[in-house]
Amino acid sequence: MKSGWILVIALIITGLSACETDLDVNADWKDITIVYSILDPAQKIQYVRINKAFLGEGNALEYAQIPDSINYDTSYIKARIDEYRNGTVVQSMKLKPIWLPRENDPTSPFYNPDFPYILVYAAQPQNYFKVSGNDTIWLNPDSEYHLEIFNLHSGETIKSSTILVKDFNITRPLYNPSKPYLKILNNDGQNTIKWRAAVNGRRYQVIYRFYYKETSSPGDTVIKTVDYQLGILKSQFTSGNEDMDISFLGNSFYKFLGTSIPANSNVKRIAYQIELIIAVIPEEFNIYLEVNEPSSSIVQDRPEYTNIENGYGLFSSRYVKSRLYFIDSEMAAAIKAYFNSIDGSFIIP
Repeated sequence: MKSGWILVIALIITGLSACETDLDVNADWKDITIVYSILDPAQKIQYVRINKAFLGEGNALEYAQIPDSINYDTSYIKARIDEYRNGTVVQSMKLKPIWLPRENDPTSPFYNPDFPYILVYAAQPQNYFKVSGNDTIWLNPDSEYHLEIFNLHSGETIKSSTILVKDFNITRPLYNPSKPYLKILNNDGQNTIKWRAAVNGRRYQVIYRFYYKETSSPGDTVIKTVDYQLGILKSQFTSGNEDMDISFLGNSFYKFLGTSIPANSNVKRIAYQIELIIAVIPEEFNIYLEVNEPSSSIVQDRPEYTNIENGYGLFSSRYVKSRLYFIDSEMAAAIKAYFNSIDGSFIIP
């Protein structure tokens, strides 16, 4: 029996060695559209990325730097965003191609110093929806937004739709428009931020953005910022009937400032403002992020998630709410005292 198996294996090896050894992993060319867009009601102009997937011989990173490899001829793309309310189109926003300067980042796989631009498609509503305080809301949160892209070259129509996250209330810290001051001290216990969940919202990211003025020479003052990431929370429901909160220790905030602001005894700094930012996204955007989050498994296949019909990517929305406070005089003094042991850069004007 053993000699019989050896003969069979020998014949298989002989047959394989007679075959062509070159393997072409590139399939026949196929037009695949990749779409990414996150609608933001607080922004007048909405942007959509419309690119094509590619596969060729050689280094894919080199192809990524060639505009024709990832961008369609703009004359072939006809696209728009339609606003639907109660099943009826109330306005149609045409998407127009524009070239934006790309960030000067040599580490990016798309970096090309000879062509430092990125192609996006932009649209804007005919008018704003409403003005709320100092904020202008451009998109109606009660509407649904449909994206439609027609590729004249391939004849394909790419579609998607999304809902918007509605406004919500921040209940703590209190905000008094006439006296918008905030105080976080180094010896504080728990500092708690509270808000009422937004309708259609699922995932929340909370940030305190610290603003400070820095002067390196007379007349040369710039405003700089550092972001204190407080964390990400997910609501149980998307109906908006949930109270949410997140807490941190005062000394943790001061330690963050001490490690995030570069020590420099040659400059003078003034603690200026602090902004509370809460960004929230709907369920589909949350699912997309969860699917693409790092996995600890080495055997589990990752599922693909897209809400783009006849393409891949994501068409969704987000809502960003912020409150801007001036820094309380007691907090400014506490920051000065804390940095005395680091570089003495913070002063009281």
